[in-house]
Amino acid sequence: MLPQTMWLNKAVEEQLQTLKGKTGVTPNVAARIAFFRSIEKGFIFNKEKDYKLSGSLKLDKFTWLGKTQMVTELLLKQRYPEYSDKELQTAWAAHVEDGIATIRNQRDLVNLIHNINTA
Repeated sequence: MLPQTMWLNKAVEEQLQTLKGKTGVTPNVAARIAFFRSIEKGFIFNKEKDYKLSGSLKLDKFTWLGKTQMVTELLLKQRYPEYSDKELQTAWAAHVEDGIATIRNQRDLVNLIHNINTA
């Protein structure tokens, strides 16, 4: 399934760090929220598009995904059955980028929770 070490696009990493500063939510937890927001809204990753994983925050799969690891991998495999492990990792990163757009501008934790609950 997904590789043991995973990373994101540099711009997404910066957005996750900014969100952490405003809300206290760690980048890995925010990435999980963003991934599932993207899945819920129906985003589809196109592997033909040139998508660069340029970030420097390389974490192991369990740190990024936590207890959502199994369901995350199953959702990716269901949506992209023909993708290789590396392509699935890129799809995951693209979903995080898509999902972070809806939560990156939250001013504080209360606003973030409200945004998540009203979506």
